Amino acid sequence: MKTSEGRLHPFAAVFVSLQIVKGLIVPLIVIFLSKHSRSGSGTPLYFQVGWSLAALVGSIVWGFVSWRRFRYEVSEEQLKVTQGVFVQKKTFIPLERIQSVDMTEGVLHRLFGLVRVEVQTAGGQKPEAVFSALARGDAARLRNMLEPGKAPQGQGQGQGQGQGQGQGQPEPGVLSAGSGSDPSKLRLTYKLPVGSLFVAALTTGGFGVSVSLLAAAMGKLDELFPDFHVYRYLWNALDAAMIPLFALGILLVAWMISAIASVLKFANFTITRKENKLLLTRGLLERRQVTVPLRRIQAIRIVEEPLWQLFGYSALYAETVGYGAQKGENAHLFPLLRNREIGEFVKRMTPQFEVPASLKHHALPRRALWGYALPAPLVLALAAAAAGLITPWAYVGLLLCPLVMIWQWWRYRSGGWSREGRMLVLRFRRLAKTTAVIPLSRVQSVSVEIGPLQRRLGLSTLQIAVASGRRGAFFRLAGLPEQEARELARWYMDRNKR
Repeated sequence: MKTSEGRLHPFAAVFVSLQIVKGLIVPLIVIFLSKHSRSGSGTPLYFQVGWSLAALVGSIVWGFVSWRRFRYEVSEEQLKVTQGVFVQKKTFIPLERIQSVDMTEGVLHRLFGLVRVEVQTAGGQKPEAVFSALARGDAARLRNMLEPGKAPQGQGQGQGQGQGQGQGQPEPGVLSAGSGSDPSKLRLTYKLPVGSLFVAALTTGGFGVSVSLLAAAMGKLDELFPDFHVYRYLWNALDAAMIPLFALGILLVAWMISAIASVLKFANFTITRKENKLLLTRGLLERRQVTVPLRRIQAIRIVEEPLWQLFGYSALYAETVGYGAQKGENAHLFPLLRNREIGEFVKRMTPQFEVPASLKHHALPRRALWGYALPAPLVLALAAAAAGLITPWAYVGLLLCPLVMIWQWWRYRSGGWSREGRMLVLRFRRLAKTTAVIPLSRVQSVSVEIGPLQRRLGLSTLQIAVASGRRGAFFRLAGLPEQEARELARWYMDRNKR
């Protein structure tokens, strides 16, 4: 039985030490900036510095020992990883269970020609094996040996794979095919053009996340600088008329942060279909390459942000089973694509999710408009009226009711569904318009919910569940006629009887 043994690059010890030091930075900064430290009372400053140096030395020693005790071995049947400083841990992973081998190059990795490798198995919620630092050649060979159906073959295969990925690079935004229609030699590539990258960055829906993070960070200012009283100083320094401009500036900063983060994340985005798997590569400072087996994809989401709809653009996401539950790195099939190109893209990259051109779209019935347009504005109006008894400013909420009603009408207009053969398509809107493409074989459960108002109108809410991540993915469409919703549920139940 052939085996291949190896260990991490020595620089892996530095990565472990830096990870420990990173966790100590914030506590040390708080200690040195605190009033207790500056007043001279309590623990002397030299004693605090001594403990800090001891922690630094300990992290270096820990990193060195953890590197020395890390070993891995690949045989024809399994991957064996041995690690641990005080307690030795051995992990055995059958090769047939490995679903993906992902590679990451951070800034330090790229400076020293190293790669971080993560091994994911079927049904795993996190990587079963993590190689923090391998030389690029060793990483390529390891990945080639761990591919399903591959056994250790030495260096030739890893080098051949790396060369193959560099051949035949297409022009940005253009698909390329290789080796005819033979699935074992099929190779297709699609790259994100620079123009689309900046459009996606400037109009992405991640703006709300940036606002939340920025607000959370600002909430900690008074805790970090208790003597400065940041917000009291700002309130006294700014005129009342400047407060809205200050808030607008905060929103502008959040938008810029969101745009920069999107550029860093999706720069050089490339998706390649190689045989029966997708290779997704992206990142400017940190380069990531994620493997997505086609058979692990449960559904595809086509998402249109409000601004994207004006210009005919969408983003494509994949719901995958047993992977991507932490950060969703492999969720993006393509960050921004013209709507007219989506059909060809899906046909080539994920043919099992191809939607027939003859598929007929069923819009929601007119009586469903009442279920969308009335509840939310009514609740807002009642809440504003009740709060108005306490403060007159609350009556401003009444002015928002027409806007909420228009938004709910837009949600109603966006909803609908289609079905043909063994393919179901749901269309719905929260903030962005989403089109979910779900094969019958991927559906985990179907539920039909009927509320009091819906019962009077003969309507219902359909919920489709597919396996994805830890808890699965759920697609909800409200306003379906009850009879049609039950027919879709029966459609799923008949599949299970076969």
